[in-house]
Amino acid sequence: MYRMELTGTLEQKREKLLEALAEFLTVNPAEMLVVFDGGKNPSAHRGAGVQCGIKIFYSAQGETADDYIMEMIEKRTGKAKAHLIVSSDRQITNFAKEHFMKIMTSDEFTEYFE
Repeated sequence: MYRMELTGTLEQKREKLLEALAEFLTVNPAEMLVVFDGGKNPSAHRGAGVQCGIKIFYSAQGETADDYIMEMIEKRTGKAKAHLIVSSDRQITNFAKEHFMKIMTSDEFTEYFE
């Protein structure tokens, strides 16, 4: 199984992940959203941006990425089956299943990189 070596600072690890996801999108075009914990974000507001065609979201202070993802699932537009949630977090995957969305674990998703 493909394992991306994520070493360095948190920011460097995120950059490596986004680079790998961007490479994935060159072969498998799709809309992709990534949600990161805001961490030390002093703002009460969420952050967002776009990098390499990937929409990136950051949770606000006092909020986790998991909270943000579950809110996105609840507020999604379009057919539930048109969305794929990639996470190994059981709470997220169970929540997505309850909302009739397709799920894939992080390990299953990395198999596409082989």
